[in-house]
Amino acid sequence: MLESLTSTVAVASIAAAAFGLGRPLLRGLAVGDDDALATGVWSVALGLVCGATLLAVLGLAGLLYRPVIAVLTLVAGAWGLVELVRALERQRDSHSIERKRATRALERQRGSRPFEPPRDDGPLPQGAWLPYVQLGVAGLAAAGALVAALAPPTAGDALCYHLELPRTFLREHALVYLPDSDNCTFPLLIEMCYLWALALDGGVAAQLVHWAFGILLALATTVMARPILGKAWARSAGCLVLLVPGVTNQMTAPLNDVGLAAFTTLALAAWWRAAVDDEDSRWYLVAGLVLGGALGAKYLALVFALAMAAAGLWLWWRHPGRRRQMLVGTAGMAVIAVSVSGLWYVRSAWHRGNPVYPFFHEQLGGQTPPDPGDGKLALGRNPLALPAAPWQLTLFPERFGGRGHQLGALFLATLPALVVCRRLRGLGLLLGISLVYFGCWFLLRQNVRFLLPLVPLALVGVAWFWMEWHRLPRLPALFIGGLTSLLLAVGLFAGVHRARGKLAVALGRESRESYLLRSEPTYRAALYANLVLGEGAHILSQEHRSFYFQPRVTRESIYRRRTAYDQSLESASLLSGRLREAGFTHLLLAEAENDAGVRYNATLSRLAEADEEGIRCLTEYRFCDTDGAIRRYRLMSLR
Repeated sequence: MLESLTSTVAVASIAAAAFGLGRPLLRGLAVGDDDALATGVWSVALGLVCGATLLAVLGLAGLLYRPVIAVLTLVAGAWGLVELVRALERQRDSHSIERKRATRALERQRGSRPFEPPRDDGPLPQGAWLPYVQLGVAGLAAAGALVAALAPPTAGDALCYHLELPRTFLREHALVYLPDSDNCTFPLLIEMCYLWALALDGGVAAQLVHWAFGILLALATTVMARPILGKAWARSAGCLVLLVPGVTNQMTAPLNDVGLAAFTTLALAAWWRAAVDDEDSRWYLVAGLVLGGALGAKYLALVFALAMAAAGLWLWWRHPGRRRQMLVGTAGMAVIAVSVSGLWYVRSAWHRGNPVYPFFHEQLGGQTPPDPGDGKLALGRNPLALPAAPWQLTLFPERFGGRGHQLGALFLATLPALVVCRRLRGLGLLLGISLVYFGCWFLLRQNVRFLLPLVPLALVGVAWFWMEWHRLPRLPALFIGGLTSLLLAVGLFAGVHRARGKLAVALGRESRESYLLRSEPTYRAALYANLVLGEGAHILSQEHRSFYFQPRVTRESIYRRRTAYDQSLESASLLSGRLREAGFTHLLLAEAENDAGVRYNATLSRLAEADEEGIRCLTEYRFCDTDGAIRRYRLMSLR
């Protein structure tokens, strides 16, 4: 329990530091003070962008030391607490003034009907109970994801690079280039947030950071939807985010898709207030900062920026009187976004010869990327398959990256019903942005988790239909209410189900080491390596998971692709000598012993078995996954 509390305090410190960094910036721009919730969301988001970018700059300068990060966090967190106290005092004073005004209004009425404060949204339609039910159900789903996030991380991609790269940077005190890691030159702003957590605590704290990004995504959806739906139903849309199975699944692992979706949603919200609502041109600057964070998080943000640009061209054509203002604002937004995210693309171009490696190799050149494989385009690129894509995504998500990332039946069940709804200002533009993004997704990488940036936009349409169902006859309205309750129950089950088998370790009733021994395939080998092997050990591994290993680990598949060592061997008996010359001291061999979805390239295992004199087995074991896959691991020493 103490370990979970320590990790939670570390993440709370990061949130306070982010607020301390972002609030002065927001105040300096003189925007975002109209609502306490929005002020907090904008402040934390801008602070995360600034804090992660600062860590990246420190990494380029070779200054990524734990004491330095801890001191900076302490200073920023203390200032964040000061800013929070000031905000609470201002809010209290504002409420006091409002109460005095209400009292004076009551006195002026003198016998007339009781005073009723105005509502900003008007009365809620039939089904006014729905937002409150959603709030409770979403809270339970988030709590289930929180329990799962308090368990040590075991997600494959996280242990491969989302956590492994920050850990390596922290160990080397710099953003080092790793030629045998395809991911080391990707945009890594979210991973810098994980580095922040690793410097203060460890892997669980980093995992909690992505859980917090899920909460930020829900709040960002509320902020984005409010100008379109009104305050009450915008909160409803925010709650629905936490009932999307793919979102709660990502909140339990330190990945980057939910963080990306939070930044793209806020970038759209800021751009909307400047370009669509024509509130204040300074919102373009906020949009540029948050969009820079999104572009620094993942290449996929370029597609979202393209969709926003298409919407901007539509507005530019529709409003001739505002064209100059929109052009200047968009240019400023683009300059700021490129300035914030540019270091990642320059770094990729410097090391790989391609600013967006491994994409567009034919057009931009640079290092030859790995073969993406046919699995990236499950539907192909035939335009006739595009209309069927929503149906395929909903019913067969395993074809598009895994059932764990599914969006659920909520969208497929309710979005087509928008044809019977009245026109809602702004909804058409949101759907247009979604269509442009979805078309690019169809042409590039058909992975269901890459659609998470569209979830907040689609939920605005869902909420609008639910607002409209009171216009239907009683029987259809009751049917829709029952279907809604069923979908909410499914979303709740998906979120709470994440906590299965993890409550004991989250509460401290099971040690983290015991949990990892039964849940993480490589942990037993990592324990042995950490206890027995020296600091100078260097492992060539067939397994891509390496976060729990203290010795240096290199992925064999990438090393083989870069050096073709297997093709230059005259005899397999020369393997140990060749690898020794390359600096390796040990091998980690991994093999799948049944056909349950796990696959390993057998090249290194085959060569190692032929070199019996040069290679000695130190430890061997088998691990059975929850899905029935049986893995065999052997840690070998090169003589």
